[in-house]
Amino acid sequence: MSKSVKTAFTPSNDNMIIANGIVQSLDALSERRQQWEITDYKKANDGLYALLAGCLDVFQNKFVNADGNSRKTLRNELCARLTADGVKVQSNTTTLTMFVRFVFSSDRKRAHGYAYVLKAAISKAITANDLPAYIAEQGGIEEIKRDMVVSEAAQAKRAAIVSATGEVKANVELATITPLATLSLAGVTGDYAVLLAKPAPDGMVSIVGVLSDINEALVQALLIRMAKVRAGQKDADQALNKEASDLLGMAANADVFAKVA
Repeated sequence: MSKSVKTAFTPSNDNMIIANGIVQSLDALSERRQQWEITDYKKANDGLYALLAGCLDVFQNKFVNADGNSRKTLRNELCARLTADGVKVQSNTTTLTMFVRFVFSSDRKRAHGYAYVLKAAISKAITANDLPAYIAEQGGIEEIKRDMVVSEAAQAKRAAIVSATGEVKANVELATITPLATLSLAGVTGDYAVLLAKPAPDGMVSIVGVLSDINEALVQALLIRMAKVRAGQKDADQALNKEASDLLGMAANADVFAKVA
């Protein structure tokens, strides 16, 4: 059986010219950053906002307009330069974050904060020229970062609820074939009905109220409510699993340290 061999990517001369041109632009911004830190770093945010505007300008007008191979060449060049400077770059690091880390030589947390600002500007179609005024109007970098973090968390939560809703609906359809429980109850009508149940400590459940012939809107609302509970349980399980893995990691490290000692 023959095995396919993955061909190594080889950038063309045009790719290298475009990538090198962008790297030179970032080098110039990095030099401006160094000068800014020496002079008015503590005096005003104008220099910082101007540097971020420069990053946004390079991204919007050079990187976005480059072809796919040129973008790939640029990422390879930035990875090599950052790695040589002792900056860890992962495969899922966005190019925007790489721009920021290259220009500012900053730690990961600070770079992500600046990248959030640029992402917010791009999402709102803010140009590089308008970026400084936009940051000031929003109350500064930390305010924009806070809003973006909340926004991303809300999007993730909505996605989790959508996924859980599909699972809940599938379980309801399955339960029509194999119900959780079956009981005889006179006077209940309609495609769906709501039973108000009161659990007892011994595991028994008493039906204390009935609502027959419920409409589709109420059915969907109940399914969504069930999905939210399911999504919350998944979040709790993931947090517990992470805690357990962290503890195991700590224990493993403790063993290593003990052996070294």
